[in-house]
Amino acid sequence: MSDDNSDFDAYLNSLPDKLVAELSGVVREQAEMLSGAQRQALEQLEETEPTGDLAASCIVVPTDDPLTFIVQAGGDLTTKEVREGSGVKYDYAEAFEFGTSHQHAKPFFWPTYRAKREDIVTAIDAAVEKVLK
Repeated sequence: MSDDNSDFDAYLNSLPDKLVAELSGVVREQAEMLSGAQRQALEQLEETEPTGDLAASCIVVPTDDPLTFIVQAGGDLTTKEVREGSGVKYDYAEAFEFGTSHQHAKPFFWPTYRAKREDIVTAIDAAVEKVLK
């Protein structure tokens, strides 16, 4: 009986490492897929963002946690002065997503996430199931 418990304990102790190993790749893959879909959504807005900086700013940033990847848009590539010489900066990625008093919203980030969320959860669930079988 103790051998059965020892085997079961060993199995349980191995699960965290197996889950992290399997899930890290799947989570990164899903983050890259989402970021790519956001870039594709921006291609439809190309005539209003001709530089391509906004699409180029759609990236996946790894963190110290192997299960956490940040999908982001905007930042240095899309931060400009409100008016030349004003010294006041804004990130036009936010202007695209949410609009301004001078521009209607052209959302690309959150609608894409909402459209892909179920597929992302399904892929992660499948990876967990694979490890547990």
